[in-house]
Amino acid sequence: MKKLLAMLLCVVMVASMFAGCDKTPSKPTDPATDPATNAPTDPTPTDDDTVPAGETTITIPSYMTGENAGAVYFEPAVARFNEKFAGTYKIVLEDISEDDYFSQLSMLAQTGNLPLIVCGAPSTTADFVDTVLVPQNLYYPMNDFLNENTQIKNLCLDSSVAYSTKENGDIIGVPAVYVPTVGLFYNEDLYKPEKSVGSMTVEEFQTSLGENKLAFQTVDNAWTSMLYLSALIANEEGGAELLAEYDGKTLYDYNQPCILAAVEKLKALWDTNAAANSLGAAYADAANAFMSNQAAVICNGPWMNGDFTADKTANWSNDFDGAKVHGDVYPGNVALANTATYGRWIVTNNYKSEEELKCALEFIKFLYSQEELEAFMLIEGGQCPKMTYSEGYLAELNANTLLTEQTMAVNADTVIVPNIATCMPSSVADQVFAADLVQLVNGTMTPEQFCADLTVKAEETKN
Repeated sequence: MKKLLAMLLCVVMVASMFAGCDKTPSKPTDPATDPATNAPTDPTPTDDDTVPAGETTITIPSYMTGENAGAVYFEPAVARFNEKFAGTYKIVLEDISEDDYFSQLSMLAQTGNLPLIVCGAPSTTADFVDTVLVPQNLYYPMNDFLNENTQIKNLCLDSSVAYSTKENGDIIGVPAVYVPTVGLFYNEDLYKPEKSVGSMTVEEFQTSLGENKLAFQTVDNAWTSMLYLSALIANEEGGAELLAEYDGKTLYDYNQPCILAAVEKLKALWDTNAAANSLGAAYADAANAFMSNQAAVICNGPWMNGDFTADKTANWSNDFDGAKVHGDVYPGNVALANTATYGRWIVTNNYKSEEELKCALEFIKFLYSQEELEAFMLIEGGQCPKMTYSEGYLAELNANTLLTEQTMAVNADTVIVPNIATCMPSSVADQVFAADLVQLVNGTMTPEQFCADLTVKAEETKN
């Protein structure tokens, strides 16, 4: 009897071991049916037999689910992928807070449970890549993938390729192909340029304004003022090259001829064409100046498009009409965007089989197809500067006049440079620039003193 019990106990223990090793994916979230999920503690699914024989499933912790704005495109995209590759590959989403995304991924990396696919906005991805993925060699190099998929490689922005290429030659993720470029808006009820703003020189643009005003600000890091200064720098000799050089880096010396000349032009424009409330204005004040016909031009990105739709009339005054708003790049065919970044999608080397890796790469290939990139841009805005858009995409785009203008304004010849704020030490960008701008425009600080003080304050951050 004792021998029989011992044998039964062994059978139970062996069965438990095999049960614990079962990694067959379950169904945390199927984007086609259930967008509501719980935050993961381990991205590896844990139960049963829901996957058809021969189907490879990988799970992606994602914040682009449920009510997150990114879910509008991403959940249907995953559903489209799963439908296209039904029986072969399947992507399952696990909901995770956007605020906790990279902190949870860092913890998962420590336990060897890093998901096979990582996604993040360029502005938030770099720290995770540089402090976790690269030092611990947890990434899958995308060199071969890009060489095999030249239609994707040819869309990659040069500065992002350079930024994503490590010293050993490995390319991290798919470099950026898409940019939400920042330009300007103008109100045709007040200002009707004879040609596109992007085709003008700075001097032509500022002359064409006449007495029309720009919605500038000095509070909230002087955002709209900073944007136009960046465009002015890019139009000076050596300015675009300087900004491009420090895309993704920190600039400490502002005593440079291209910056000084741009500051002088900003001061001159401010004296003649700044909206009445610009000194001391926060962004809300600048936006209100534009949407109350007190300013004809405001510098901002495509995320402001929604302010000009018919359902936002409560925010308009003085006969402002959002339908009369147009979008363009800056004079000199300049647009602002940070392109020295990692792209949105990165593959790790935490795959358990070659089929899992194939599934991940097939999903990346799918997301970077022209059809999916165009579907993404129709929802999110922005441009793929190196893409020749399809007729179907352009037809759908034409239904949104403002988005069409912004998209078509950016072409292969557009000079895309970062906002100079992103090249500054954060304390200088967030505090010093705005404080010094007040002194510049009220005449208590010269352009030379302005540039000198930015330099001093930037150098102090080294200590």
